[in-house]
Amino acid sequence: MIKCNTSSYENQERRLSIKNFSSRMKNLAVNGTGLSPWEAEVLVEMIEEVYFNSTGLREISEGQVKKNCISVNEGPGKELKDCEITTVLLTLFDITDSQDLSSCSNEGRSTEIRRRRMMRISSEAKDQGGLLTQEDLSELLMCDVRTVRRDIHALKEKGIVVPTRGTIKDIGPGVTHREIAVRLWLEGKEPAEIKTHINHHIRSVENYLEKFKRVVYLRRKSFNDFEIALTVGISVKAVSVFSGLYNKYKNSKLFQMRLEEIESTGCDFYKAQDEKKRTQQLNSSTKKEWRMQ
Repeated sequence: MIKCNTSSYENQERRLSIKNFSSRMKNLAVNGTGLSPWEAEVLVEMIEEVYFNSTGLREISEGQVKKNCISVNEGPGKELKDCEITTVLLTLFDITDSQDLSSCSNEGRSTEIRRRRMMRISSEAKDQGGLLTQEDLSELLMCDVRTVRRDIHALKEKGIVVPTRGTIKDIGPGVTHREIAVRLWLEGKEPAEIKTHINHHIRSVENYLEKFKRVVYLRRKSFNDFEIALTVGISVKAVSVFSGLYNKYKNSKLFQMRLEEIESTGCDFYKAQDEKKRTQQLNSSTKKEWRMQ
């Protein structure tokens, strides 16, 4: 497992660079656009978490690795040596990898853990503008390429497309486990059933569903994609995916059965965000008055 010395000079410099960048962005947002300090804080957090793609400035946490891979912008048929390379940050080890496994045998558990990691790191790379190859996955997961191919095929039979360079370039964007989890929920399955189907920890499934409910609630309140992304704390692309599922299922009977739960979850989240905003504004005002005394 990778350890990171957070007290090293290199990491101190990295954190200082991020801190200076964030402070400058907040000041520009407040003074240049008229946003409140709380809104500027949320905006900068959004940039850091979703749009801030400079991997060199990111601090590596325990269990993460940096990996050079092919840019998602490269077309099919191009030799790897001629392709644009991008650096991505991957979570190779996660505490939920070995939790709540459905298999009882050692071999079955190992396979399930490997497939969870495969789906996670492939999706992380794609979200950061890169695509892993089967050879990349073989290296990262320390297994044979043939094992990777079998895993990809087994997941595909469940309707899950692992976003590698081969699958994305050959058959298009495909369907991610996040989309499948939400779709199964909209079709009547509960989180426990969904986690078994997609080989994910139940907390991951619940997280997908929670974000989907928030997106739908805000969409029904006429928020645009950027406003939803900013409020929920996800990418605009993820908002688009969730919105697409909402548009597809919103007229179905099953969706109407889920609507009360969506409204309840979304309303609680919206109220919590509103309360946080008022608290931030009050604290900012109090500090300003204190400085003027």
